[in-house]
Amino acid sequence: MRLFKKTTHLSSIIEDSEGKVVTIFKYSDDCGTSSRLADKIENEIVTRKLEPTIYMVTVQTEPVLSRKIEEWFDIKHESPQIITILNGKVIYTSHHNNINIEEFIAK
Repeated sequence: MRLFKKTTHLSSIIEDSEGKVVTIFKYSDDCGTSSRLADKIENEIVTRKLEPTIYMVTVQTEPVLSRKIEEWFDIKHESPQIITILNGKVIYTSHHNNINIEEFIAK
């Protein structure tokens, strides 16, 4: 079961972040670290009964959106990568093994 939202438009994500925290999860289909992180995030959501807004952007299937995110927020692309925004502004970002679920999942 995937608890992540999907979109192909950056504007949808930015609009959704007005007044609430939204997380972008840049995910790679061929990366074990991405897969493990997705499972860990989903487990935390279910276990803690949270309802965060997390958009999963699969870099292989949404390369245009992935590049727009990189350009708009001026953040070098990594995968896996977490970018948390509020009111269209980045409030947390991290990638690979530096990602701390506690920093973004409960916001």
